[in-house]
Amino acid sequence: MVNDFIDEISNQEAILKAKDLSVFYGSLQAINNVTFNIPRNKIISLIGPSGCGKSTLIRCFNRMNDLIPTAKVEGEIKYNDISIYSENSDPTDIRFKIGMVFQKPNPFPKSIFENVAFGPKINGFAKDNIESIVESSLKKSALWDEVKDRLKDNGLTLSGGQQQRLCIARALAVNPDIILMDEPASALDPISTSKLEDLIQEISSNITVVIVTHNMQQATRICDYAAVMMAGENRIGELIEYGTNDSVFGNPKDERTEAYVTGRIG
Repeated sequence: MVNDFIDEISNQEAILKAKDLSVFYGSLQAINNVTFNIPRNKIISLIGPSGCGKSTLIRCFNRMNDLIPTAKVEGEIKYNDISIYSENSDPTDIRFKIGMVFQKPNPFPKSIFENVAFGPKINGFAKDNIESIVESSLKKSALWDEVKDRLKDNGLTLSGGQQQRLCIARALAVNPDIILMDEPASALDPISTSKLEDLIQEISSNITVVIVTHNMQQATRICDYAAVMMAGENRIGELIEYGTNDSVFGNPKDERTEAYVTGRIG
């Protein structure tokens, strides 16, 4: 089964490779022995019931779990064939290339312009390019037309959907290869959710997107591949199925997957 998850995406196509990945919070194990490859410039949804380790897994991909004192990660994750947990890997550099958008929008208490300009400035981008980077990032996040006349306004004055797109613009501004999204539409209304889904599909032409979602309709609408996680009675999360959108939602191999995507469990 594990070999199936490796072979689903060839090494030539994979931008991220997780192998034998396990995560512990103190003595509590959260996920066990996860192995799969993530393709370049595709949308991959992580689905499964609450508490099965989806958020823990996605936080491994840019070392966000490093910020939790009790967290311990075992196994290997390679980004462009470089181990991100090696002693020579800088978590800050990794997070510039592997950005993250959280469930609740978290704009900085700064202007709209400064929110987007923050990453390029601290990353040493040329000062004379900052304005064009901000404009380009806001256009890519489908927000420019709504805020171009109010760039000095505080980012916190925007609506929830606009704040989430601002956070995506902030992530895009440093030219990432991957954006991780942890239930980014869970607090949004249907119109804002639709705009966000359109945005995700548009940026996936040159950025890999990994999205945690509980919305099966959303996953079937936007994802190219789906990874299904499940936790047993021991509450340890495992990857039980991984494949194309059509295979996971249309012809799942694991009966637990079928039960979950049809709403019989979860």
